[in-house]
Amino acid sequence: MGHDIKTIKEALALLHSVWGEASGFFLSIELWLMVLVAASTVAGTWLAVMGDGWSLVAFIFAFGYVAARTVLHLKRILAWPFI
Repeated sequence: MGHDIKTIKEALALLHSVWGEASGFFLSIELWLMVLVAASTVAGTWLAVMGDGWSLVAFIFAFGYVAARTVLHLKRILAWPFI
């Protein structure tokens, strides 16, 4: 932190540089797959509460993805630092 911003132009330049550096993370398939897993977990929980059998599909996807990522990390195929 510690940015000494005095004008709107400096603030916009800093915002542009921060978004430029972070865009690789926000556009990565890894982030969106984890968002999909989170949505699948929530949907599976909701469907289970409603008594629907489709909750099993949502849970199998969510847990299967996490297990597959763990195996891929152990085999050093993936190197994502957040798992």
